[in-house]
Amino acid sequence: MPAPAFSEVFKQALSAYWHSMLDLFKFNFSKPSELFSNPFFTVIFICLFCFMLEHILPKKKNYPVTGRKGFFTDLFYVVFIDIITYGFGFYALITTIEWFIKFSFHTENPEIFAISKLPVWVQFLLLFILVDFSQWLAHFLLHRVNFLWQFHKIHHAQETLGFASTRHFHFFEFFILKPFLFIPMKLIGYSAHDYFLFHMWFGYFLTFYSHCNIKLSWGFLDYIIINPETHYWHHSKNIPGRYGVNFSSILNVWDLMFGTFYLPKDKNLQPELGLPNNNVPESFLGQLVFPFKAVFSKKVRDPRPHKKKKK
Repeated sequence: MPAPAFSEVFKQALSAYWHSMLDLFKFNFSKPSELFSNPFFTVIFICLFCFMLEHILPKKKNYPVTGRKGFFTDLFYVVFIDIITYGFGFYALITTIEWFIKFSFHTENPEIFAISKLPVWVQFLLLFILVDFSQWLAHFLLHRVNFLWQFHKIHHAQETLGFASTRHFHFFEFFILKPFLFIPMKLIGYSAHDYFLFHMWFGYFLTFYSHCNIKLSWGFLDYIIINPETHYWHHSKNIPGRYGVNFSSILNVWDLMFGTFYLPKDKNLQPELGLPNNNVPESFLGQLVFPFKAVFSKKVRDPRPHKKKKK
């Protein structure tokens, strides 16, 4: 029997995902205690929690939570990324990649290392390190590679930040890097479902929290875990890094290891958000088209938005 076409596998995965999500919605509403097993409800809960934090611990009092520039555009991006992009592609794409790996290896179990034989805590630790480092590397490449930077620019063009700003990015960068980070995980025994859940539960809260406009220092933990104090400098245009700083998704250890960590000791210094010579449109449709126009234009496109580091 011939193998199904790539497009057919994608359609089947998409259909299976949506049917399972609809069933899960029905189940959640019949059993309220299970609401947070659904990623959509998780996003709503985290957004509300971060929204309250921004009201209770505002970093800039002249920087209103709902009145800031781009607030409603950011909320639209939350819906677009977490419901439409996740639902209409991410899970289906990594499931299709999983099928492609199996087809390429001519086996249902293409493991080069069976991680399931290790103790559960070792499995978790290994997956956590692998995912977090992969995310750091992917984020660095978004800044370092010209083609990728044109898409990532959308995220960095924001001149005000709040919890919803974390989802203000071009959907194409999501599909370029994140699904393919799944490949090494599949080869050590993880399924598309495992990767999807891990990506959701460990990525959601800290990504929303790190963009919160709040005044809350973690002390020495600023050097260990991503938070607004460190991530706001990642969005700054007044930093010494050549390609940027603070690329970590969860642990700042990767930036410390590779010399890309930045947190000034002088607390009077504040990040100036946005891009030098910002030419990114403000409308959603304009931002959707902008990277493709930039990639195919003949203009010089330097992925280095910041000045070289002074010695």
